[in-house]
Order: sequence, then structure tokens, then C-alpha cells
Amino acid sequence: MHDTAVIYACSHRKGNSDTVARILKQGVAEAGGTARIMTVRDHEVMHCKACGHCDRNVDGRLEDRCILGPKDDAAVLFEPLFSARLVFFSTPIYFYHLPSRFKTWIDRGQQFWKARMDKEAWVADLPVRKAHSVFVAGRPTGERLFEGAQLSLKYFLWNFNISPGESMCLRGVDAPGDLDEQDEQARAIRAMAAQAWKQSLE
Repeated sequence: MHDTAVIYACSHRKGNSDTVARILKQGVAEAGGTARIMTVRDHEVMHCKACGHCDRNVDGRLEDRCILGPKDDAAVLFEPLFSARLVFFSTPIYFYHLPSRFKTWIDRGQQFWKARMDKEAWVADLPVRKAHSVFVAGRPTGERLFEGAQLSLKYFLWNFNISPGESMCLRGVDAPGDLDEQDEQARAIRAMAAQAWKQSLE
């Protein structure tokens, strides 16, 4: 396991989710840790074909498990989930859920779900870790606005022996620049990241 954190910035554009990712990185640094940002939109990810290839390939070779593996960048995004000490997600909410490219990548996690269900050691024996999330919604109201995104992340992360940690749900943050890196929300995000890093060392 690497002694670093990974921060996934999941928006389709440069905006508030990118700002959140930078703030999370600052928080980890303030606690004495290091983090790298993985920007999902910078990686080509193909849609899961539901072809069953990963069900038939049970030899544990990651590079062979998904038929699309050699054709896109999904594996590059998956790698830190095997090696990082701590995980963060910074994502907007689109129509009460995660952005499509991010969700497309999550769907490609089917290959790991099958391995985990079969108790294959290369996934089942991964160290127990936490993932913390900041959800950014332009919509100011909606009782269940974040519920779908939270559930998808929870069951996706189970594949890697990662459980949901603290999450922050920001409402009414829409236009680029709505989140000031010096405002109260930003201070709360930095504090969450710093505390998460300290806890990951315990």
C-alpha cells in the first residue's frame, strides 16, 4: 500500500468539483500527508459491454479480466484503489446522480465485483480503508438529492475493501467560482481531509 491519498475529481468541466479536489489536497498536506488528483474527464473510459468476459476469466490476471482493458484508461483510474492509503471523491450531482463518465467507469468495476464474490485473494485481501466524498449540487433543494450517488459509491467501493467515510453534501453550488477556497465551506473541506489523513495512520 502506498503512503499517499488519491483524490478523484469527477466533473465533466473545470468548476467547483475541481476546486474541491484542490482543497482536499491542501487538507491532506496540512496534516503532513501527500495526495494526487486523478481527473476522470482526462481519461478515456469505454462503456461496459455486459459481455460476461470477466465472469469467465478467473485466473486473477487483472490485465486479462476485462475485454476492454487494453483499449482505454479504466485500469489507470482503478490502480489507486488497490494501492492508496486513503481515497476521496469530489463530484457534482447530475439529475440526482453521478456524472455519466464517472458512472461509466464505476460500471466497469463489474470485473472486481465478480472476483470479490468469488473471494479471490487479490481483491478479498486488500487492506481495509476509507473513502470520503464531497458532493456538489447546483440544486438548492431535494430531500434525496445525494442518495443515489452515495449508494453507487458505497457498493462500488466494496469491491476494493473500501467503506464510505465522512461525506459533505454542498447545495446551491453551481456556477464556476461559486466555491471560494477561503470561505467557510472550504475550511470545512480542508479540515475533513486533514482529519481523514490522520485517522488513516492510526
